[in-house]
Amino acid sequence: MKTGFNKEPWKALLPETYEWAAKVKLDMVTDAVQGATHVVALADSKEGDETVNLNATALSADLQKKITAAVAAAGWKGSGSHVTVVDGTPYVLVAPTKVKTTKPQKSRALGLDAAAALKLLKTSRIVLCKADGICTKSMFDGIAQGLYALGSFKGNKKDTGKATLPQHFSFLGGKIDAESEKHLRSMIRATALTRFMQDAPANWFDPVRFADIAEDVCKENGVKVTIHDKASLTTLGMGSFLSVNSGSAVEPRMIVMEIDGVDNSRSVALIGKGLTFDAGGVSIKPSAGMEEMKYDMSGGAAVLGSALYFSQVKPPVKTICIIGATENLVSSQATKPGDVVVAMNGKTIEVQNTDAEGRLVLADLVHYANVTFKPEMMIDVATLTGAVLIALGTVGAGLMSNDDATAEHILKASKEIGEPFWQLPMWPELEAETKGQTADLNNIAKGSVKAGTIMGAMFIKEFVGNAKWAHLDIAGTGWNCKATGFPSSGGCGYGLRTMVESVKRFGK
Repeated sequence: MKTGFNKEPWKALLPETYEWAAKVKLDMVTDAVQGATHVVALADSKEGDETVNLNATALSADLQKKITAAVAAAGWKGSGSHVTVVDGTPYVLVAPTKVKTTKPQKSRALGLDAAAALKLLKTSRIVLCKADGICTKSMFDGIAQGLYALGSFKGNKKDTGKATLPQHFSFLGGKIDAESEKHLRSMIRATALTRFMQDAPANWFDPVRFADIAEDVCKENGVKVTIHDKASLTTLGMGSFLSVNSGSAVEPRMIVMEIDGVDNSRSVALIGKGLTFDAGGVSIKPSAGMEEMKYDMSGGAAVLGSALYFSQVKPPVKTICIIGATENLVSSQATKPGDVVVAMNGKTIEVQNTDAEGRLVLADLVHYANVTFKPEMMIDVATLTGAVLIALGTVGAGLMSNDDATAEHILKASKEIGEPFWQLPMWPELEAETKGQTADLNNIAKGSVKAGTIMGAMFIKEFVGNAKWAHLDIAGTGWNCKATGFPSSGGCGYGLRTMVESVKRFGK
Protein backbone atom coordinates (compact mmCIF):
# COMPACT_ATOMS: atom_id res chain seq x y z
CA MET A 1 0.00 0.00 0.00
CA LYS A 2 1.42 3.39 -1.00
CA THR A 3 1.37 6.00 1.75
CA GLY A 4 3.11 9.29 2.35
CA PHE A 5 5.10 7.60 5.11
CA ASN A 6 6.81 5.10 2.80
CA LYS A 7 9.72 7.48 2.31
CA GLU A 8 10.57 7.28 6.01
CA PRO A 9 12.25 4.21 7.55
CA TRP A 10 10.01 2.52 10.14
CA LYS A 11 12.40 3.33 12.96
CA ALA A 12 11.92 7.04 12.30
CA LEU A 13 8.24 6.58 13.20
CA LEU A 14 8.83 4.78 16.51
CA PRO A 15 7.74 6.41 19.78
CA GLU A 16 10.57 8.10 21.66
CA THR A 17 10.37 5.62 24.53
CA TYR A 18 11.73 2.84 22.29
CA GLU A 19 15.27 4.25 22.05
CA TRP A 20 14.98 6.13 25.34
CA ALA A 21 14.59 2.86 27.28
CA ALA A 22 18.10 1.81 26.26
CA LYS A 23 19.72 5.15 27.09
CA VAL A 24 18.01 6.62 30.17
CA LYS A 25 20.30 6.66 33.21
CA LEU A 26 19.18 4.51 36.15
CA ASP A 27 20.85 4.55 39.57
CA MET A 28 20.22 4.50 43.34
CA VAL A 29 20.45 7.35 45.85
CA THR A 30 20.32 7.38 49.65
CA ASP A 31 18.72 10.79 50.17
CA ALA A 32 16.54 13.35 48.44
CA VAL A 33 18.27 15.09 45.52
CA GLN A 34 18.14 18.88 45.51
CA GLY A 35 16.36 20.21 42.41
CA ALA A 36 15.27 16.79 41.07
CA THR A 37 11.57 15.98 40.80
CA HIS A 38 10.56 13.37 43.38
CA VAL A 39 7.62 10.98 42.94
CA VAL A 40 6.02 10.22 46.32
CA ALA A 41 3.11 7.83 46.91
CA LEU A 42 0.38 8.50 49.41
CA ALA A 43 -0.66 5.89 51.95
CA ASP A 44 -3.83 3.93 51.27
CA SER A 45 -6.93 5.65 52.58
CA LYS A 46 -10.54 4.67 53.07
CA GLU A 47 -13.29 5.93 50.79
CA GLY A 48 -14.16 9.52 51.74
CA ASP A 49 -11.02 10.01 53.87
CA GLU A 50 -9.30 13.23 52.69
CA THR A 51 -6.34 12.97 55.08
CA VAL A 52 -3.01 13.23 53.25
CA ASN A 53 -0.54 10.70 54.62
CA LEU A 54 2.70 10.03 52.81
CA ASN A 55 3.93 6.51 52.05
CA ALA A 56 7.61 7.35 51.70
CA THR A 57 9.74 5.40 54.14
CA ALA A 58 12.95 6.61 52.48
CA LEU A 59 12.27 10.29 53.18
CA SER A 60 13.29 11.78 56.54
CA ALA A 61 10.56 12.51 59.08
CA ASP A 62 11.44 16.23 58.94
CA LEU A 63 11.07 16.36 55.16
CA GLN A 64 7.78 14.47 55.30
CA LYS A 65 6.44 17.05 57.77
CA LYS A 66 7.44 19.90 55.44
CA ILE A 67 5.74 18.22 52.46
CA THR A 68 2.57 17.52 54.46
CA ALA A 69 2.46 21.12 55.67
CA ALA A 70 2.85 22.44 52.10
CA VAL A 71 0.02 20.19 50.93
CA ALA A 72 -2.24 21.36 53.78
CA ALA A 73 -1.52 24.98 52.90
CA ALA A 74 -2.49 24.31 49.27
CA GLY A 75 -5.73 22.64 50.35
CA TRP A 76 -5.17 19.42 48.35
CA LYS A 77 -7.44 16.59 49.49
CA GLY A 78 -5.33 13.62 48.39
CA SER A 79 -7.06 12.67 45.13
CA GLY A 80 -5.19 12.09 41.87
CA SER A 81 -1.83 13.84 41.86
CA HIS A 82 -0.44 17.10 43.17
CA VAL A 83 2.85 18.96 42.74
CA THR A 84 4.35 20.85 45.66
CA VAL A 85 7.75 22.51 46.11
CA VAL A 86 9.71 22.25 49.35
CA ASP A 87 13.08 24.02 49.78
CA GLY A 88 13.31 24.48 46.02
CA THR A 89 12.72 20.81 45.23
CA PRO A 90 9.49 19.63 43.51
CA TYR A 91 7.54 16.63 44.81
CA VAL A 92 4.86 14.89 42.78
CA LEU A 93 2.43 13.30 45.22
CA VAL A 94 0.31 10.50 43.77
CA ALA A 95 -2.67 8.82 45.40
CA PRO A 96 -2.76 5.03 44.83
CA THR A 97 -5.73 3.38 43.19
CA LYS A 98 -8.47 2.27 45.55
CA VAL A 99 -9.18 -0.75 43.35
CA LYS A 100 -8.18 -3.96 45.10
CA THR A 101 -5.72 -5.52 42.69
CA THR A 102 -2.23 -7.02 42.47
CA LYS A 103 0.90 -5.24 43.64
CA PRO A 104 2.38 -4.90 40.11
CA GLN A 105 -0.90 -3.45 38.79
CA LYS A 106 -1.20 -1.01 41.67
CA SER A 107 2.43 0.06 41.20
CA ARG A 108 2.10 0.54 37.43
CA ALA A 109 -1.12 2.50 37.93
CA LEU A 110 0.75 4.80 40.31
CA GLY A 111 3.44 5.26 37.64
CA LEU A 112 0.86 6.01 34.94
CA ASP A 113 -0.72 8.72 37.10
CA ALA A 114 2.70 10.14 37.94
CA ALA A 115 3.62 10.27 34.25
CA ALA A 116 0.65 12.54 33.52
CA ALA A 117 2.05 15.10 35.97
CA LEU A 118 5.67 14.61 34.91
CA LYS A 119 4.87 15.34 31.27
CA LEU A 120 3.64 18.78 32.29
CA LEU A 121 6.75 19.49 34.39
CA LYS A 122 9.22 18.54 31.62
CA THR A 123 11.93 17.69 34.16
CA SER A 124 15.23 16.01 33.29
CA ARG A 125 15.85 14.10 36.55
CA ILE A 126 13.34 12.12 38.59
CA VAL A 127 13.70 10.37 41.93
CA LEU A 128 11.30 7.50 42.67
CA CYS A 129 10.74 7.19 46.43
CA LYS A 130 10.26 3.71 47.86
CA ALA A 131 6.83 3.03 49.36
CA ASP A 132 5.40 0.14 51.36
CA GLY A 133 3.25 -2.16 49.22
CA ILE A 134 4.56 -0.58 46.00
CA CYS A 135 7.12 -2.11 43.63
CA THR A 136 9.38 0.76 42.58
CA LYS A 137 10.47 -1.02 39.40
CA SER A 138 6.84 -1.58 38.37
CA MET A 139 6.15 2.08 39.14
CA PHE A 140 8.99 3.01 36.77
CA ASP A 141 7.47 0.69 34.15
CA GLY A 142 4.15 2.52 34.60
CA ILE A 143 5.85 5.89 34.15
CA ALA A 144 7.46 4.63 30.93
CA GLN A 145 4.06 3.47 29.64
CA GLY A 146 2.58 6.85 30.56
CA LEU A 147 5.35 8.69 28.69
CA TYR A 148 4.69 6.68 25.51
CA ALA A 149 3.29 8.86 22.75
CA LEU A 150 2.71 8.09 19.08
CA GLY A 151 2.77 11.29 17.06
CA SER A 152 4.70 9.97 14.09
CA PHE A 153 1.68 9.73 11.79
CA LYS A 154 0.74 13.39 12.23
CA GLY A 155 1.68 15.82 9.49
CA ASN A 156 2.86 18.52 11.88
CA LYS A 157 5.86 16.81 13.43
CA LYS A 158 8.13 18.99 15.52
CA ASP A 159 11.69 17.74 15.74
CA THR A 160 13.80 20.06 17.82
CA GLY A 161 16.68 17.59 18.06
CA LYS A 162 16.42 17.73 21.85
CA ALA A 163 15.29 14.94 24.14
CA THR A 164 11.78 15.51 25.53
CA LEU A 165 11.79 12.69 28.10
CA PRO A 166 13.49 12.62 31.53
CA GLN A 167 17.06 11.41 31.07
CA HIS A 168 17.90 10.33 34.63
CA PHE A 169 15.90 8.23 37.11
CA SER A 170 17.10 7.51 40.63
CA PHE A 171 15.63 4.98 43.05
CA LEU A 172 15.50 6.31 46.62
CA GLY A 173 15.26 3.41 49.05
CA GLY A 174 14.70 0.89 46.24
CA LYS A 175 17.13 -1.45 44.54
CA ILE A 176 18.12 -1.63 40.90
CA ASP A 177 20.64 -4.40 40.28
CA ALA A 178 22.09 -5.24 36.85
CA GLU A 179 19.59 -8.03 36.16
CA SER A 180 16.58 -5.90 37.12
CA GLU A 181 17.86 -3.03 35.03
CA LYS A 182 18.27 -5.26 31.97
CA HIS A 183 14.75 -6.61 32.44
CA LEU A 184 13.27 -3.13 32.82
CA ARG A 185 14.96 -1.71 29.76
CA SER A 186 14.13 -4.75 27.63
CA MET A 187 10.49 -4.84 28.71
CA ILE A 188 9.94 -1.12 28.09
CA ARG A 189 11.45 -1.40 24.59
CA ALA A 190 9.40 -4.53 23.86
CA THR A 191 6.20 -2.85 25.05
CA ALA A 192 6.92 0.31 23.05
CA LEU A 193 7.42 -1.75 19.87
CA THR A 194 4.28 -3.80 20.54
CA ARG A 195 2.12 -0.73 21.16
CA PHE A 196 3.57 1.08 18.13
CA MET A 197 2.50 -1.77 15.85
CA GLN A 198 -0.97 -1.88 17.45
CA ASP A 199 -1.47 1.86 16.99
CA ALA A 200 -0.06 2.16 13.45
CA PRO A 201 -2.61 2.58 10.61
CA ALA A 202 -3.34 -0.52 8.55
CA ASN A 203 -2.54 1.13 5.20
CA TRP A 204 1.04 1.51 6.47
CA PHE A 205 1.34 -1.53 8.74
CA ASP A 206 0.35 -4.37 6.44
CA PRO A 207 1.53 -8.03 6.49
CA VAL A 208 4.59 -7.32 4.35
CA ARG A 209 5.72 -4.46 6.59
CA PHE A 210 5.04 -6.63 9.65
CA ALA A 211 7.50 -9.16 8.25
CA ASP A 212 10.02 -6.48 7.25
CA ILE A 213 10.01 -5.00 10.77
CA ALA A 214 10.36 -8.45 12.35
CA GLU A 215 13.27 -9.24 10.03
CA ASP A 216 15.01 -5.95 10.90
CA VAL A 217 14.51 -6.49 14.65
CA CYS A 218 15.84 -10.04 14.47
CA LYS A 219 18.87 -9.25 12.34
CA GLU A 220 19.79 -6.31 14.57
CA ASN A 221 19.61 -8.51 17.68
CA GLY A 222 21.13 -11.74 16.39
CA VAL A 223 17.91 -13.76 16.20
CA LYS A 224 17.34 -16.36 13.47
CA VAL A 225 14.30 -15.41 11.40
CA THR A 226 12.56 -17.10 8.47
CA ILE A 227 9.88 -15.30 6.45
CA HIS A 228 7.40 -17.46 4.54
CA ASP A 229 5.61 -15.75 1.64
CA LYS A 230 2.45 -16.88 -0.14
CA ALA A 231 4.29 -19.35 -2.35
CA SER A 232 5.97 -20.92 0.68
CA LEU A 233 2.67 -21.15 2.59
CA THR A 234 1.12 -22.83 -0.45
CA THR A 235 3.96 -25.36 -0.56
CA LEU A 236 3.46 -26.06 3.15
CA GLY A 237 -0.23 -26.74 2.49
CA MET A 238 -1.58 -23.97 4.72
CA GLY A 239 -4.96 -23.75 3.01
CA SER A 240 -6.70 -22.61 6.18
CA PHE A 241 -4.38 -19.63 6.67
CA LEU A 242 -4.39 -18.77 2.95
CA SER A 243 -8.19 -18.77 2.79
CA VAL A 244 -8.24 -15.72 5.07
CA ASN A 245 -5.87 -13.84 2.75
CA SER A 246 -7.72 -14.59 -0.48
CA GLY A 247 -9.65 -11.31 -0.50
CA SER A 248 -6.55 -9.13 -0.07
CA ALA A 249 -4.18 -7.71 -2.68
CA VAL A 250 -1.36 -7.82 -0.11
CA GLU A 251 0.37 -11.18 0.34
CA PRO A 252 0.35 -12.93 3.73
CA ARG A 253 3.48 -13.68 5.71
CA MET A 254 4.38 -16.29 8.31
CA ILE A 255 7.21 -15.02 10.50
CA VAL A 256 9.24 -17.65 12.36
CA MET A 257 11.82 -16.48 14.92
CA GLU A 258 14.11 -18.83 16.85
CA ILE A 259 15.80 -17.55 20.02
CA ASP A 260 18.50 -19.68 21.62
CA GLY A 261 18.01 -20.46 25.30
CA VAL A 262 20.24 -21.63 28.11
CA ASP A 263 19.11 -25.20 27.30
CA ASN A 264 18.40 -25.65 23.59
CA SER A 265 17.41 -29.29 24.04
CA ARG A 266 14.05 -28.02 25.30
CA SER A 267 11.73 -25.53 23.64
CA VAL A 268 8.52 -23.54 23.92
CA ALA A 269 6.54 -21.81 21.18
CA LEU A 270 4.68 -18.48 21.24
CA ILE A 271 2.21 -18.06 18.38
CA GLY A 272 0.40 -14.84 17.48
CA LYS A 273 -2.55 -13.89 15.30
CA GLY A 274 -1.42 -11.02 13.07
CA LEU A 275 -4.51 -9.68 11.27
CA THR A 276 -3.28 -6.22 10.29
CA PHE A 277 -6.84 -5.38 9.31
CA ASP A 278 -10.00 -7.43 9.70
CA ALA A 279 -13.07 -6.27 7.78
CA GLY A 280 -14.68 -9.66 8.36
CA GLY A 281 -14.37 -10.78 4.75
CA VAL A 282 -17.64 -11.56 2.97
CA SER A 283 -19.24 -11.85 6.45
CA ILE A 284 -18.45 -8.16 6.72
CA LYS A 285 -18.41 -6.38 10.07
CA PRO A 286 -20.71 -3.43 10.90
CA SER A 287 -19.15 -0.10 9.91
CA ALA A 288 -19.33 1.40 13.42
CA GLY A 289 -15.95 0.94 15.09
CA MET A 290 -14.43 -0.91 12.13
CA GLU A 291 -11.49 1.51 12.12
CA GLU A 292 -10.31 -0.19 15.31
CA MET A 293 -9.86 -3.49 13.47
CA LYS A 294 -6.27 -2.45 12.77
CA TYR A 295 -5.62 -3.76 16.30
CA ASP A 296 -6.52 -7.34 15.30
CA MET A 297 -2.79 -8.06 15.08
CA SER A 298 -2.27 -7.40 18.81
CA GLY A 299 -1.41 -11.05 19.51
CA GLY A 300 1.21 -11.08 16.78
CA ALA A 301 2.61 -7.76 18.01
CA ALA A 302 2.96 -9.20 21.53
CA VAL A 303 4.82 -12.20 20.10
CA LEU A 304 7.27 -9.94 18.24
CA GLY A 305 7.67 -7.91 21.43
CA SER A 306 8.48 -11.17 23.25
CA ALA A 307 11.09 -12.02 20.63
CA LEU A 308 12.69 -8.60 21.08
CA TYR A 309 12.73 -9.07 24.86
CA PHE A 310 14.34 -12.51 24.67
CA SER A 311 16.94 -11.25 22.24
CA GLN A 312 18.21 -9.19 25.21
CA VAL A 313 17.34 -11.45 28.16
CA LYS A 314 18.25 -15.05 27.37
CA PRO A 315 15.34 -17.45 27.94
CA PRO A 316 15.87 -20.70 29.90
CA VAL A 317 14.95 -22.83 26.84
CA LYS A 318 14.83 -22.33 23.10
CA THR A 319 11.92 -20.03 22.32
CA ILE A 320 10.19 -20.10 18.95
CA CYS A 321 8.02 -17.09 18.09
CA ILE A 322 5.60 -17.48 15.16
CA ILE A 323 3.29 -14.85 13.67
CA GLY A 324 0.66 -15.29 10.97
CA ALA A 325 0.21 -11.91 9.26
CA THR A 326 -2.58 -11.21 6.77
CA GLU A 327 -5.55 -8.99 6.02
CA ASN A 328 -9.16 -10.21 5.91
CA LEU A 329 -10.91 -8.19 3.22
CA VAL A 330 -13.68 -8.40 0.63
CA SER A 331 -13.08 -8.93 -3.10
CA SER A 332 -14.23 -11.15 -5.94
CA GLN A 333 -11.51 -13.62 -4.87
CA ALA A 334 -12.46 -13.68 -1.17
CA THR A 335 -13.43 -16.91 0.58
CA LYS A 336 -17.22 -17.28 0.70
CA PRO A 337 -19.35 -18.71 3.50
CA GLY A 338 -19.79 -22.38 2.72
CA ASP A 339 -16.41 -22.78 1.03
CA VAL A 340 -14.33 -25.77 2.13
CA VAL A 341 -10.58 -25.38 2.70
CA VAL A 342 -7.84 -27.86 3.58
CA ALA A 343 -5.58 -27.17 6.56
CA MET A 344 -1.92 -28.17 6.77
CA ASN A 345 -2.76 -31.23 8.90
CA GLY A 346 -5.12 -32.51 6.18
CA LYS A 347 -8.39 -31.72 7.95
CA THR A 348 -11.05 -29.99 5.88
CA ILE A 349 -12.94 -26.95 7.18
CA GLU A 350 -16.24 -25.51 6.04
CA VAL A 351 -15.88 -21.75 6.45
CA GLN A 352 -19.37 -20.88 7.60
CA ASN A 353 -18.40 -17.39 8.74
CA THR A 354 -15.43 -15.57 7.20
CA ASP A 355 -15.27 -13.27 10.23
CA ALA A 356 -14.21 -16.25 12.37
CA GLU A 357 -10.85 -15.95 10.63
CA GLY A 358 -8.30 -15.81 13.45
CA ARG A 359 -8.80 -19.48 14.29
CA LEU A 360 -8.23 -20.36 10.61
CA VAL A 361 -4.84 -18.68 10.74
CA LEU A 362 -3.90 -20.17 14.10
CA ALA A 363 -4.99 -23.66 13.05
CA ASP A 364 -2.16 -23.91 10.53
CA LEU A 365 0.32 -22.09 12.76
CA VAL A 366 -0.09 -24.31 15.82
CA HIS A 367 0.15 -27.44 13.67
CA TYR A 368 3.28 -26.11 11.96
CA ALA A 369 4.85 -25.22 15.34
CA ASN A 370 4.10 -28.65 16.78
CA VAL A 371 5.36 -30.80 13.87
CA THR A 372 8.37 -28.59 13.08
CA PHE A 373 9.74 -27.83 16.55
CA LYS A 374 7.95 -30.26 18.90
CA PRO A 375 7.82 -27.71 21.76
CA GLU A 376 7.06 -28.79 25.32
CA MET A 377 4.60 -25.90 25.67
CA MET A 378 2.71 -23.86 23.09
CA ILE A 379 0.94 -20.59 23.83
CA ASP A 380 -1.14 -18.85 21.19
CA VAL A 381 -2.36 -15.30 21.74
CA ALA A 382 -5.09 -13.61 19.73
CA THR A 383 -7.81 -11.02 19.67
CA LEU A 384 -10.07 -13.91 18.75
CA THR A 385 -13.67 -13.39 19.88
CA GLY A 386 -16.04 -10.58 20.73
CA ALA A 387 -17.64 -13.10 23.09
CA VAL A 388 -14.75 -12.75 25.55
CA LEU A 389 -15.90 -9.16 26.12
CA ILE A 390 -19.29 -10.49 27.19
CA ALA A 391 -17.65 -13.03 29.50
CA LEU A 392 -14.86 -10.96 31.06
CA GLY A 393 -15.22 -7.34 29.97
CA THR A 394 -12.13 -5.19 29.39
CA VAL A 395 -10.23 -5.80 32.64
CA GLY A 396 -9.06 -9.36 32.08
CA ALA A 397 -8.42 -11.85 29.30
CA GLY A 398 -9.49 -15.45 28.75
CA LEU A 399 -7.27 -18.52 29.01
CA MET A 400 -8.16 -22.00 27.78
CA SER A 401 -5.91 -25.04 27.73
CA ASN A 402 -5.81 -28.78 27.05
CA ASP A 403 -3.55 -29.26 30.09
CA ASP A 404 -4.35 -28.09 33.63
CA ALA A 405 -0.68 -27.89 34.68
CA THR A 406 0.10 -25.63 31.70
CA ALA A 407 -2.88 -23.43 32.50
CA GLU A 408 -1.81 -23.14 36.14
CA HIS A 409 1.75 -22.31 35.10
CA ILE A 410 0.54 -19.43 32.92
CA LEU A 411 -1.97 -18.17 35.49
CA LYS A 412 0.76 -17.99 38.15
CA ALA A 413 2.97 -16.06 35.75
CA SER A 414 0.16 -13.64 34.88
CA LYS A 415 -0.58 -12.98 38.56
CA GLU A 416 3.10 -12.42 39.33
CA ILE A 417 3.42 -9.66 36.73
CA GLY A 418 -0.09 -8.22 37.13
CA GLU A 419 -1.79 -9.13 33.85
CA PRO A 420 -5.21 -10.60 34.72
CA PHE A 421 -6.31 -13.82 33.01
CA TRP A 422 -9.24 -16.07 33.86
CA GLN A 423 -9.38 -19.73 32.88
CA LEU A 424 -12.48 -20.82 30.99
CA PRO A 425 -13.35 -24.55 30.85
CA MET A 426 -13.00 -26.67 27.72
CA TRP A 427 -15.88 -29.00 28.50
CA PRO A 428 -15.70 -32.21 26.44
CA GLU A 429 -19.41 -31.94 25.60
CA LEU A 430 -18.60 -28.93 23.40
CA GLU A 431 -15.99 -30.73 21.31
CA ALA A 432 -18.62 -32.33 19.09
CA GLU A 433 -19.93 -28.85 18.18
CA THR A 434 -16.84 -28.20 16.01
CA LYS A 435 -17.59 -31.20 13.79
CA GLY A 436 -19.03 -30.60 10.33
CA GLN A 437 -21.28 -32.42 7.88
CA THR A 438 -19.86 -31.16 4.59
CA ALA A 439 -16.28 -31.03 5.93
CA ASP A 440 -14.42 -32.42 8.92
CA LEU A 441 -14.90 -29.20 10.86
CA ASN A 442 -16.96 -26.01 10.85
CA ASN A 443 -15.14 -22.81 11.79
CA ILE A 444 -18.04 -21.71 14.01
CA ALA A 445 -20.52 -23.57 16.15
CA LYS A 446 -24.27 -23.39 15.71
CA GLY A 447 -25.88 -20.23 17.11
CA SER A 448 -27.67 -22.23 19.79
CA VAL A 449 -24.35 -23.34 21.32
CA LYS A 450 -23.26 -19.84 22.47
CA ALA A 451 -19.94 -20.13 24.42
CA GLY A 452 -18.19 -18.32 21.54
CA THR A 453 -14.85 -17.86 23.27
CA ILE A 454 -14.61 -21.49 24.33
CA MET A 455 -15.68 -22.67 20.88
CA GLY A 456 -12.87 -20.65 19.28
CA ALA A 457 -10.40 -22.50 21.49
CA MET A 458 -12.12 -25.83 20.80
CA PHE A 459 -11.56 -25.32 17.08
CA ILE A 460 -7.84 -24.50 17.50
CA LYS A 461 -7.44 -27.53 19.78
CA GLU A 462 -8.19 -29.75 16.76
CA PHE A 463 -4.78 -28.76 15.33
CA VAL A 464 -2.41 -28.87 18.34
CA GLY A 465 -1.95 -32.64 18.32
CA ASN A 466 -0.58 -34.00 21.61
CA ALA A 467 1.25 -30.78 22.52
CA LYS A 468 0.61 -29.05 25.84
CA TRP A 469 -1.10 -25.88 24.70
CA ALA A 470 -2.85 -22.78 25.98
CA HIS A 471 -4.91 -20.20 24.12
CA LEU A 472 -5.04 -16.58 25.30
CA ASP A 473 -7.99 -14.54 24.03
CA ILE A 474 -7.12 -10.85 24.48
CA ALA A 475 -9.92 -9.38 22.35
CA GLY A 476 -11.24 -7.42 25.34
CA THR A 477 -7.90 -6.18 26.66
CA GLY A 478 -5.59 -5.71 23.67
CA TRP A 479 -7.12 -2.34 22.80
CA ASN A 480 -8.69 0.36 25.00
CA CYS A 481 -7.95 -1.82 28.03
CA LYS A 482 -9.54 -0.94 31.36
CA ALA A 483 -7.40 -3.23 33.54
CA THR A 484 -5.75 -1.36 36.41
CA GLY A 485 -2.14 -0.53 35.61
CA PHE A 486 -2.59 -0.40 31.83
CA PRO A 487 -3.06 2.55 29.45
CA SER A 488 -6.80 2.96 28.90
CA SER A 489 -6.75 3.96 25.23
CA GLY A 490 -5.10 2.50 22.15
CA GLY A 491 -2.80 -0.50 22.27
CA CYS A 492 -1.27 -1.58 25.58
CA GLY A 493 0.78 -4.68 24.73
CA TYR A 494 -1.50 -7.02 26.70
CA GLY A 495 -0.27 -10.61 26.79
CA LEU A 496 3.39 -9.67 26.31
CA ARG A 497 4.27 -9.78 30.01
CA THR A 498 2.42 -13.04 30.62
CA MET A 499 4.15 -14.83 27.76
CA VAL A 500 7.57 -13.51 28.80
CA GLU A 501 7.05 -14.51 32.45
CA SER A 502 5.66 -17.94 31.46
CA VAL A 503 8.79 -18.66 29.41
CA LYS A 504 11.14 -17.34 32.11
CA ARG A 505 9.49 -19.64 34.70
CA PHE A 506 9.49 -22.66 32.38
CA GLY A 507 11.32 -25.64 33.86
CA LYS A 508 11.53 -24.13 37.37
